[in-house]
Amino acid sequence: MGFVYKGFIVLYFIAITIQSSVVAAKEPVTIHALMPSGNYRATFSGLVRRFNEENDDIALSYKLSLNENYHSERDACLNDKNCQTDIFLGFAGYGFEERVLQGQIEPIDDLWKQEKFDDYYSSIKKSVTIQNRQYGLPLSYYPWGFFYKKSLFKKFNLSPPDTWQEFLRICKVLKEANIAPMVMATKTPFPAASWFSYLNLRLHGLEFHTQLTAGNIPFTDRRVRATLEQLRELIEKGYFLKGHEDLSFIKALPYLYRSKGGMYLIGSFILSKIPKEQKADIGFFRFPQIDTSIPLYEEAPLDILFIPSQSKHISAAKKVLSFFAQPDISDQLNRASGFLSPNSMSKDVDDELLLAASKHLESSAGFSYFFNRNSPPETGRAGTKLLGKFFSKPEDINYYIQEFEKLRAMIKK
Repeated sequence: MGFVYKGFIVLYFIAITIQSSVVAAKEPVTIHALMPSGNYRATFSGLVRRFNEENDDIALSYKLSLNENYHSERDACLNDKNCQTDIFLGFAGYGFEERVLQGQIEPIDDLWKQEKFDDYYSSIKKSVTIQNRQYGLPLSYYPWGFFYKKSLFKKFNLSPPDTWQEFLRICKVLKEANIAPMVMATKTPFPAASWFSYLNLRLHGLEFHTQLTAGNIPFTDRRVRATLEQLRELIEKGYFLKGHEDLSFIKALPYLYRSKGGMYLIGSFILSKIPKEQKADIGFFRFPQIDTSIPLYEEAPLDILFIPSQSKHISAAKKVLSFFAQPDISDQLNRASGFLSPNSMSKDVDDELLLAASKHLESSAGFSYFFNRNSPPETGRAGTKLLGKFFSKPEDINYYIQEFEKLRAMIKK
């Protein structure tokens, strides 16, 4: 009996050792992304858990940060060779391309070919391709435009406008009824940047807007003044919600569904913040055309998952990207955030408001990724804050042009 007992103990410790070796053999991979909502966090957590259940060789963990912290944390990590993050959320545009050219992002063209991503992402491939190589997995994109209160429009016999004159008439009617025509939030100033971007796109086109935000055209160009003058006119007529300086983009939302404001120029990510009982009374229309000679370009920021070059687990990280590329995974993640999946194999969205918001993208002549994403860091973030300030003090356009030129000079040094 003693011999048997000792033999059992030996076998037990051998089994424990083998089990420990299996656990130790798991390769750790960490992903760091943004957290747009609590629902998104729950969905993301569930998908990470599913990955770990389906893969015995990788231990995937995650970190989700708020927008205010994420960018600085990611940038610091990308400049730290000892950073332990293996996958980041990134954004198509100037900053992404610059990081690739600086050698901070690992190419994934081998994974692209292996997984036949051309079959899923052919329409968006260009956005992650630099010098004929792919550097990221398209994860989400989302349309911008006007969300409006249907019952309020009905009350005043208003219809979604197609032209700028129709839009201005709506603003006039609502203002005369002591209702703010436009909801605005500049405590988080990116909604202000969206107004500059859309007016610029509608007045001068995509090529000018892209070259301007990249720093290749001076802000002293007369077309910039024309854009700011158009925006100043709307502000001075009192068409924007008062007290926007104290409102974040989320805190401003209730003014829309409480009929304190008629329209809100914002991205579809806001859908995850609208109470279910309010959604039926919210509609959507694209930013109206101003100049009929200018095609209709749209703001549609694209989110990307990428692997930083300093990752110690590149092969394992690529396996994680393959997981997130699966249509059902992409669908779950994007529906939790009010985003659209760029995967052509994804199912049609079942949210009527998101579907309505996305339809105009099909007829778009081209896309802008958003002001700060199209811009170098020197002008993107500081420029966004400058445009937020413009909504409170729009009188001196020369001041803003000069300030933008100071920022642009930092790029050219």
